[in-house]
Amino acid sequence: MYYNPYEIITNETNKNMQWMKSNFHMHAGVGIKGDCGEFPMREVVDAYAQAGYKVLAVTNHNTHIPYATERDDISLINGVEYSHIAHMVLLGTDRFEDINHQEAIDRTVANGGFVVLCHPNWYWENREHWSLEMLEQVTGYTGLEIINMGAYNPNNWGSGSGLALDKWDYLLTAGRKVWGFGTDDFHYWNDMDKAFNMIYAKSGAYADVKEAVEFGRFYVSTGVVELERFSFKGGRISVKAKLAIPTYSDTFEYRFIGTGGKLLYEVTGRDAEYMVDPAERYVRVEVTVDYGAKIYLQPVLNMRYFKI
Repeated sequence: MYYNPYEIITNETNKNMQWMKSNFHMHAGVGIKGDCGEFPMREVVDAYAQAGYKVLAVTNHNTHIPYATERDDISLINGVEYSHIAHMVLLGTDRFEDINHQEAIDRTVANGGFVVLCHPNWYWENREHWSLEMLEQVTGYTGLEIINMGAYNPNNWGSGSGLALDKWDYLLTAGRKVWGFGTDDFHYWNDMDKAFNMIYAKSGAYADVKEAVEFGRFYVSTGVVELERFSFKGGRISVKAKLAIPTYSDTFEYRFIGTGGKLLYEVTGRDAEYMVDPAERYVRVEVTVDYGAKIYLQPVLNMRYFKI
């Protein structure tokens, strides 16, 4: 028995659903030069809307700044970045409370929100934001940022890496159902549109966004690569990518990753297939176009090891 988060996209009865470009971690509207979120809220939201985003959460550090108006061109959801040592974004809430991590997760979830752990491999004051021990200690979060492009901006503080595939694979191998998220963690204009999530939902309304996220109906992208097709039948994964902007490139590198982060199979072509070994706890797929843009798909889960 397996769980395929993309099964619904092949269901003909769900054609009223759509792919929506989204960002769940960014800063704006604080208005203090040199501080996180120094740029005006309206200017930042306008820029994201013009870049094709349909869902956006402005998540300032330990505070929520209300959006001035509702908009027709982009759905704005509430959020706060809980920023005590190990950061996490609390989505679907406008409240910050000075409590410990587990309490913050529990209260956010109890009030209808969801939580994503931020940049696990980004170092601050010589320590990583989320060590393996810390990841094991907290529960109830929906996922973690597997790529945070803001970590690579030299204007930002800290060191380490914005990539956290190692910790994602560690948690999945341990039987923890966590989804991978991507963000550009916007602080400065040159952060914008570096990594995002493509979610498959009925609408941009918060309830629909939350449903899609909790069931893993999204993937992470760092550019113009898109998912064209994904199926899982008879134990076989079939996947095909495409480019949002047609170019000479029509082939991709497909990498199938399994238990422990092990590379199971890789191939270059227009599409790819892989027969899943029943011993694998999960299989996830990474797709790369020749000039480096990537998508990271959520894993197909072996339900002998996971609970949904």
